[in-house]
Amino acid sequence: MKEFKINLSKGEVLYTGSYICTLSKTPASTPEQISLEAAAEKLAEELIMQQAMNREHQRQQEVTVIQFRQAQEEIKRLSKENDELKLKVEEQAESIRDFEFENGNLEDEVEELQGRIEALEGDAK
Repeated sequence: MKEFKINLSKGEVLYTGSYICTLSKTPASTPEQISLEAAAEKLAEELIMQQAMNREHQRQQEVTVIQFRQAQEEIKRLSKENDELKLKVEEQAESIRDFEFENGNLEDEVEELQGRIEALEGDAK
């Protein structure tokens, strides 16, 4: 029979070989002989714990994938919104330029009218 040294997740070490099993509570402690049934029970407990850890790891991976996809969708949405806002800003900048041009024309007209008023006032005196 092959000999195995199995490091268990709780820090214990299980040694098996030639139908003799020993268990040490820590890697540095002296192993104590245990029955095959006790060794099988320890291995079953370890297997159950590993399966639970694997399921939790799988669940966390699935959550991470969902969060990643949601983040991608949010980035797409925000990029589209950003593009729309840039377009609106450009349109507003164009409107401001148009208003400034119109304002300049109106200021010229006001100056012209003021000049006429002054001329008329001068003629009236």
